[in-house]
Amino acid sequence: MNQLTSLESCRATDFHANDMDSNNNNHLTTQPFNHLTRTGRLISVFLLLLLSCCARIAITPPSPPLDHQAITGIISAFKEQWVAVSTLFSSGTLTLDIKGSESDATVLIVATRDPSKIKIEITHPWGRPLLHILIKGSSLQILSFTDKRLYSGQIGTHDLSRLIPVPLSPELLWTLSRAYPVLLNHNRALSLKGNQITLLDQREDKIQVVDLYPESDLPHRVSFCQQNAEVIFSDFQNNDGIRYAKEIEMNSPEENARLALEIRQITFNKPVPDAIFRLETPLDFEVVPLRSVNRED
Repeated sequence: MNQLTSLESCRATDFHANDMDSNNNNHLTTQPFNHLTRTGRLISVFLLLLLSCCARIAITPPSPPLDHQAITGIISAFKEQWVAVSTLFSSGTLTLDIKGSESDATVLIVATRDPSKIKIEITHPWGRPLLHILIKGSSLQILSFTDKRLYSGQIGTHDLSRLIPVPLSPELLWTLSRAYPVLLNHNRALSLKGNQITLLDQREDKIQVVDLYPESDLPHRVSFCQQNAEVIFSDFQNNDGIRYAKEIEMNSPEENARLALEIRQITFNKPVPDAIFRLETPLDFEVVPLRSVNRED
């Protein structure tokens, strides 16, 4: 049974006190109704049995906040996973849900950690190319085969919801590609409740909240506070010590959008030719700066 708050406890106490007064008064008026005594006893026995059953219900108390040693160990494990992967190739299915309208596509991802480069090719299930996304450091290019345009600019400086209705940042894109979350640079880490750590910047503002699976300390849900986005990880695999989730879901409440990635195949730490990180732009495509994307109808 749930614990009461202080005010609820006070109200409950007053309520029972009133009941007692009422019962005392009723005792003076129920003496003529002796034929109800047996029924009253049966009801009392039933209530006692019911309360005794409730008393046997096991209540699991909330987990206490993580201590300093546990927080340090978790952050260390995240850093180990960060340095464990220098390159990756992956393929799978991408599902985009925008305001209840859902569509699927196949996706190919190639990425290097240092220098930071990510290329994402999104293709219609029938084989028609839809979007090619290329990130080199802070530089962003989006090749839209639907618009027949190459959009070019800096990542994180423009609203791209018309093209991609989920937040884009280098950390979010590596988190999605790597299938394991990036911990943001932070001033300090603390735990406000069990199986969770919170990262703060120098102004003591929350920048990232990580919820963990209690049985393994693997990341379950990671909130990127400044981007107002959360990423959920499930079905973790172990590839020679490299942990990754086969299913990743990114939610963007502001855009009422959800992006889900189901990894079919992934390879780590193989050489990546630099030529892969180029966009082959058809001659009839228009080059458009990213800053003008949402100025158009």
